[in-house]
Amino acid sequence: MTKKKIRDTASTVARTAKPDAPINLTPVSDHEARLGRLHDYLTKSLKKKDALEANLGSINSGLMRVALWLDETIEHTIESGPRSIERIESLLPAIDTQLRVARQVDRFAQIEIRSAEARKPKKFASNTNMGRMPTTPALPD
Repeated sequence: MTKKKIRDTASTVARTAKPDAPINLTPVSDHEARLGRLHDYLTKSLKKKDALEANLGSINSGLMRVALWLDETIEHTIESGPRSIERIESLLPAIDTQLRVARQVDRFAQIEIRSAEARKPKKFASNTNMGRMPTTPALPD
Protein backbone atom coordinates (compact mmCIF):
# COMPACT_ATOMS: atom_id res chain seq x y z
CA MET A 1 0.00 0.00 0.00
CA THR A 2 2.87 2.38 0.70
CA LYS A 3 4.29 1.91 -2.79
CA LYS A 4 0.88 2.67 -4.31
CA LYS A 5 0.60 5.85 -2.24
CA ILE A 6 4.10 7.00 -3.25
CA ARG A 7 3.36 6.33 -6.91
CA ASP A 8 0.04 8.17 -6.74
CA THR A 9 1.67 11.15 -5.03
CA ALA A 10 4.57 11.22 -7.46
CA SER A 11 2.32 10.92 -10.47
CA THR A 12 0.10 13.69 -9.15
CA VAL A 13 3.09 15.99 -8.55
CA ALA A 14 4.37 15.34 -12.06
CA ARG A 15 1.00 15.73 -13.77
CA THR A 16 -0.45 18.73 -11.93
CA ALA A 17 2.40 21.09 -12.68
CA LYS A 18 1.99 23.35 -15.68
CA PRO A 19 4.52 22.47 -18.40
CA ASP A 20 6.31 25.84 -18.26
CA ALA A 21 5.88 26.52 -14.56
CA PRO A 22 8.82 25.85 -12.25
CA ILE A 23 8.18 23.09 -9.75
CA ASN A 24 9.35 23.63 -6.20
CA LEU A 25 10.14 20.14 -5.01
CA THR A 26 11.70 18.95 -1.80
CA PRO A 27 14.27 16.16 -2.01
CA VAL A 28 11.59 13.65 -0.98
CA SER A 29 8.98 14.92 -3.44
CA ASP A 30 11.66 15.18 -6.15
CA HIS A 31 12.55 11.53 -5.59
CA GLU A 32 8.88 10.54 -5.57
CA ALA A 33 8.20 12.55 -8.72
CA ARG A 34 11.11 10.90 -10.51
CA LEU A 35 9.97 7.44 -9.41
CA GLY A 36 6.44 8.33 -10.50
CA ARG A 37 7.63 9.31 -13.96
CA LEU A 38 9.60 6.05 -14.19
CA HIS A 39 6.46 4.18 -13.22
CA ASP A 40 4.50 6.11 -15.87
CA TYR A 41 7.12 5.18 -18.48
CA LEU A 42 7.02 1.51 -17.44
CA THR A 43 3.23 1.41 -17.53
CA LYS A 44 3.09 3.12 -20.94
CA SER A 45 5.78 0.79 -22.29
CA LEU A 46 4.03 -2.37 -21.15
CA LYS A 47 0.84 -1.27 -22.91
CA LYS A 48 2.58 -1.08 -26.29
CA LYS A 49 1.49 -3.63 -28.88
CA ASP A 50 4.99 -4.10 -30.23
CA ALA A 51 6.74 -6.68 -28.02
CA LEU A 52 10.22 -5.27 -28.68
CA GLU A 53 9.20 -1.75 -27.68
CA ALA A 54 7.35 -3.04 -24.60
CA ASN A 55 10.35 -5.03 -23.41
CA LEU A 56 12.87 -2.31 -24.21
CA GLY A 57 10.77 0.17 -22.24
CA SER A 58 10.48 -2.25 -19.35
CA ILE A 59 14.21 -2.92 -19.22
CA ASN A 60 14.99 0.74 -19.74
CA SER A 61 12.77 1.82 -16.85
CA GLY A 62 14.70 -0.60 -14.61
CA LEU A 63 17.99 0.86 -15.80
CA MET A 64 16.61 4.34 -15.18
CA ARG A 65 15.84 3.35 -11.59
CA VAL A 66 19.45 2.23 -11.19
CA ALA A 67 20.61 5.54 -12.69
CA LEU A 68 18.32 7.43 -10.31
CA TRP A 69 19.68 5.51 -7.32
CA LEU A 70 23.27 6.16 -8.43
CA ASP A 71 22.53 9.84 -9.04
CA GLU A 72 21.00 10.30 -5.60
CA THR A 73 23.73 8.30 -3.87
CA ILE A 74 26.49 10.30 -5.53
CA GLU A 75 24.74 13.58 -4.73
CA HIS A 76 24.17 12.58 -1.10
CA THR A 77 27.78 11.50 -0.71
CA ILE A 78 29.04 14.79 -2.14
CA GLU A 79 26.77 16.85 0.12
CA SER A 80 27.41 14.84 3.29
CA GLY A 81 31.06 15.75 3.84
CA PRO A 82 33.91 17.98 2.93
CA ARG A 83 34.49 18.59 -0.74
CA SER A 84 37.92 17.43 -1.73
CA ILE A 85 39.66 15.81 -4.65
CA GLU A 86 40.11 12.63 -2.62
CA ARG A 87 36.36 12.38 -2.00
CA ILE A 88 35.57 12.92 -5.67
CA GLU A 89 38.20 10.34 -6.63
CA SER A 90 36.51 7.84 -4.32
CA LEU A 91 33.26 8.46 -6.21
CA LEU A 92 34.75 7.92 -9.67
CA PRO A 93 33.71 4.24 -9.90
CA ALA A 94 30.11 5.19 -9.07
CA ILE A 95 30.20 8.10 -11.52
CA ASP A 96 31.63 5.83 -14.21
CA THR A 97 28.90 3.26 -13.56
CA GLN A 98 26.25 5.98 -13.72
CA LEU A 99 27.60 7.15 -17.07
CA ARG A 100 27.64 3.60 -18.45
CA VAL A 101 24.04 3.07 -17.32
CA ALA A 102 23.05 6.39 -18.91
CA ARG A 103 24.68 5.35 -22.20
CA GLN A 104 22.76 2.07 -22.17
CA VAL A 105 19.51 3.89 -21.40
CA ASP A 106 20.22 6.13 -24.40
CA ARG A 107 20.93 3.12 -26.64
CA PHE A 108 17.69 1.40 -25.68
CA ALA A 109 15.74 4.66 -26.09
CA GLN A 110 17.20 5.14 -29.58
CA ILE A 111 16.23 1.59 -30.56
CA GLU A 112 12.74 2.19 -29.20
CA ILE A 113 12.44 5.48 -31.15
CA ARG A 114 13.68 3.88 -34.37
CA SER A 115 11.26 0.99 -33.94
CA ALA A 116 8.33 3.40 -33.52
CA GLU A 117 9.49 5.47 -36.51
CA ALA A 118 9.78 2.36 -38.70
CA ARG A 119 6.10 1.58 -38.12
CA LYS A 120 4.94 5.06 -39.17
CA PRO A 121 3.72 5.42 -42.76
CA LYS A 122 6.34 6.90 -45.03
CA LYS A 123 5.70 10.41 -46.34
CA PHE A 124 6.40 10.83 -50.01
CA ALA A 125 7.87 13.98 -51.46
CA SER A 126 5.40 16.19 -53.26
CA ASN A 127 5.15 15.57 -56.96
CA THR A 128 5.29 19.25 -57.97
CA ASN A 129 8.76 18.75 -59.45
CA MET A 130 7.89 15.49 -61.11
CA GLY A 131 7.91 15.62 -64.87
CA ARG A 132 10.43 18.41 -65.08
CA MET A 133 13.62 17.63 -66.81
CA PRO A 134 16.73 18.42 -64.85
CA THR A 135 18.65 21.36 -66.23
CA THR A 136 22.27 21.07 -67.17
CA PRO A 137 24.73 23.88 -66.90
CA ALA A 138 25.82 25.57 -70.11
CA LEU A 139 29.03 24.28 -71.56
CA PRO A 140 31.92 26.73 -71.88
CA ASP A 141 32.79 27.90 -75.40
